[in-house]
Amino acid sequence: MTLEVVPSPLPSATAATVTQLAHAAAQSDGVNPLSEHTLLHLDGEHPGDAHLLAYAGEPGSSDLAGYAALGPDGSAELVVDPQYRRQGFGTALLRVLLDHGGSAVRVWAHGRLAGSDELAERLGLGVARELYFLRRTSAPVPAAVWPDGISVRTFVPGQDDSAWLAVNAAAFAHHPEQGSWTQADLADRLQQPWFDPAGFFLAVTADDSVAGFHWTKVHEDEGDEPFGEVYVVGVSPDHQGTGLGKALTLEGIRHLQEDRGLSSVVLYVDGTNTAAHTLYTNLGFTTAALDVQFAPVNEVTPSSPDNSAS
Repeated sequence: MTLEVVPSPLPSATAATVTQLAHAAAQSDGVNPLSEHTLLHLDGEHPGDAHLLAYAGEPGSSDLAGYAALGPDGSAELVVDPQYRRQGFGTALLRVLLDHGGSAVRVWAHGRLAGSDELAERLGLGVARELYFLRRTSAPVPAAVWPDGISVRTFVPGQDDSAWLAVNAAAFAHHPEQGSWTQADLADRLQQPWFDPAGFFLAVTADDSVAGFHWTKVHEDEGDEPFGEVYVVGVSPDHQGTGLGKALTLEGIRHLQEDRGLSSVVLYVDGTNTAAHTLYTNLGFTTAALDVQFAPVNEVTPSSPDNSAS
């Protein structure tokens, strides 16, 4: 076993190998081991990111057995190739993450697969955060009821970037990942093959100020058939509590089911976001899986509720 720590960015060939490893793990486990954020940061210029590579042979060989990502804020993910599991690669990667990130490390376990709790406990980690993966199958979509003075239109790239980033930051001010998006983060996603402005809805006031948004996403190449995602719903603090979050959610679901003809819609919701979780449950979403984030036990503290989509 050989471990290598590489600063951002990874060479393109190495990034491609990591992507292949993640795909193999997803095929085996039924859940993606690395988030979209991590995959987009593999070979881009993102100062502060660190990449950990575990090889069964020499560094740079084709025998990449495992990979871990560590962000400047301490957020981390790791994956081990199914054929190299139970051989110490996961433990070795996690130890290096803890050595580099210290008490700030927060490691995601997507799908909370068998063995993740055991590994975390062995290295002194406990659950710091929960992220629910919810799914809704085809069912009638109630009509959206918009608050007075609000209309809906679609996002215009280049024109709406700054306004959207400002509302996103305000809506998710206490969210560890979403609220910190920059223009570069937005640009990364606007350039992805899946991006469709027709599925990116903005709720605007009479003067065209952005009050909230619902960005949808369609997954074409995952699973047996395409499915839609409530990618992110956010409401400006000035408009929370008006029912705007529900109206935006319904508009996006209607688009995915009726305009795009998709029978299944999924979303992620933070375990502390009780208002949004209740809304989604009332709209027919049920829990399909659970992601958890582990942290050193002495750093685990209760999280404050995030009600940005209310």
